[in-house]
Amino acid sequence: MRNKLEVDEMKFTSLVLGREIPEHIKRCLEEQPARSGMYNWIFAHKGEINTFWDVKERVDDFDQIQVNMSPVDFPMIMELRNKLKGSSTKLILNNDYVCEAWQNWGIDPLRYDQLQKAGDMVFGTEPHQVSNMIDGAFTIPHPTNTEALKKLGTTKQRDSAGYIYHWWAPQTYLGSRTMEAVKKKFNIKKSAIYGYTKPERDQMNRWHGVMFDRDVGMMQFPEFAQTIQQEKVVYDPNPCHTYGRNGVELACMGTPVVGSNRVYSYSKLMPELTCDPFDHKATLEKFKLALDEEKSAEIMKKAHEEVEQFNYKNSLKKYKEATDIAFDRGGCDWYSRQ
Repeated sequence: MRNKLEVDEMKFTSLVLGREIPEHIKRCLEEQPARSGMYNWIFAHKGEINTFWDVKERVDDFDQIQVNMSPVDFPMIMELRNKLKGSSTKLILNNDYVCEAWQNWGIDPLRYDQLQKAGDMVFGTEPHQVSNMIDGAFTIPHPTNTEALKKLGTTKQRDSAGYIYHWWAPQTYLGSRTMEAVKKKFNIKKSAIYGYTKPERDQMNRWHGVMFDRDVGMMQFPEFAQTIQQEKVVYDPNPCHTYGRNGVELACMGTPVVGSNRVYSYSKLMPELTCDPFDHKATLEKFKLALDEEKSAEIMKKAHEEVEQFNYKNSLKKYKEATDIAFDRGGCDWYSRQ
């Protein structure tokens, strides 16, 4: 096998360690259209997903094997590295977790660097993550099927503002206070919270029923997409550094988001609407802009165009540029010396 292959020539698989593909991953892969995020690499590469146990005796069948460096999959990485000795198959490792949450894993301080050094190409999805990774890691945001998501328009609109919750940054107290101020200041009737999963992690969960007017519950992505774009405006005060699939999706749909300046996609696509997630005064100024129909339409028109930087074609271009560099300099042999 040649080290450098065009996408349509390459046999690609994503691997998970479990004996079966987890149900939540199956749902992500079966949704049409698919949500943006990590599993789109499978679609973009026209590849497949397998368990380690299904392919451990035939790893040479693939040109590239991708593993997400999540704790549940850590044991698989060194097993793969050992099996790939002398093989032309390349091991691609990616980080999909906000760096602020790494300490929650409880692993020894050297373990994550050791695992990264087993890869032939290593990447994270936004610059702050990558700055905390080993030397030679690349920044490649996950791809999105922008063409499909741009077809999910709706003419319906609620007199409501939506709030995006992140279970790995379970904070609702300040966000709910901001939503109440937005309702009062801009005469919006209701607030709605999206993605409220793993509520036990939220210290304010016992007050959840009085903090938001509506909890939309967990939805399959197509229903989520049709529902959230009916909000007049969306609020995402994410306190962590992430590439931000919500920003990509809402840019495709043309829905204005007052977002955290720690989220890569918001800063890239709608910087006029981003600010420090803990600056309440600045946040209200951004809501004023987002709810100005003329100015907001101009911002979102630009975001709708700029979002193509996350499409499959452009994502694969960045991916191939990274693999070409990484493989040319020696893959895992080079990383192991860092």
